[in-house]
Amino acid sequence: MSGVYRQENFSPSDNIGYLLKRCGTQLSLSVDRALAEFDMTHAQLGIFLRLLNGSANTASDLARELMTDTGAMTRMLDRLEDKAFIERSRDGDDRRVVQVKLTSKGKDLADQMTQATISCLNHYLRGFSATEVAQFNAFLQRMIANA
Repeated sequence: MSGVYRQENFSPSDNIGYLLKRCGTQLSLSVDRALAEFDMTHAQLGIFLRLLNGSANTASDLARELMTDTGAMTRMLDRLEDKAFIERSRDGDDRRVVQVKLTSKGKDLADQMTQATISCLNHYLRGFSATEVAQFNAFLQRMIANA
């Protein structure tokens, strides 16, 4: 059997899966705290940032990008729409397609919310060099590609 982990060296609290999950959970909580003043959560921010950078513009694209089901996406979009961060409209050519875009309020707060997120990430990356961060990022991308 090949691979890094084996029965004799595997620990439930000291393995890549557990550590990634724990780090992700802690980072999510920190981002939630940093975004509280904007009435935004880390989960909603994922939608917000994809709309901001143009990587998705429909409800189904957002669900696919964020690896969530369409029902959960609809509920998150409902909350963002209630907060006046986004607006939805039906596509003129295909009424099944729901277009999503940021409102002027969302665009106005984009820099502040992005900076709050950047500050959280930088806090977690204290003591890492730019080279180490690039390497860590590359390692995570490789893990994702291996999936």
